[in-house]
Order: sequence, then structure tokens, then C-alpha cells
Amino acid sequence: MEARELRELGVPELTTKVTQWKEELFRSKLKKFSGEAGDTTASRKLRRDIARALTVLNEKKVGKESPKAEK
Repeated sequence: MEARELRELGVPELTTKVTQWKEELFRSKLKKFSGEAGDTTASRKLRRDIARALTVLNEKKVGKESPKAEK
């Protein structure tokens, strides 16, 4: 998911997305270590999505506007 899409969501929705992605990341790691993983880049994608969502969450909590709004 892109940051632009994440900025449209509210704080509760973002927190639920982050928890869902963390659970998926855990399952992905288990599959990777057990040898069942088909997509080896899934954990990397999930980590990046989690980081993006947490960044947007922190921006919303601080009350910071999006970078495009400042221009």
C-alpha cells in the first residue's frame, strides 16, 4: 500500500492494518523457516508496509500535515 492511500485512513483503521500486517509477517516468517514459502519477498513487502503505516500514524498523532499540503 502506498503512503497516499494510508493517509486517507483514520487512526483506528491504521492500527488495525498494522496489527493484521504484523500477524501476516509472523506467519510469513514461519513459512519461510519451515520451507513452505512460495513468495520469498512477502516478508520484505510486509515490513515496508508496516513501516509506512507507522510513519503515517506518527504523523497523524503529532498533527503534522502531509508533505504535499505544505507546498
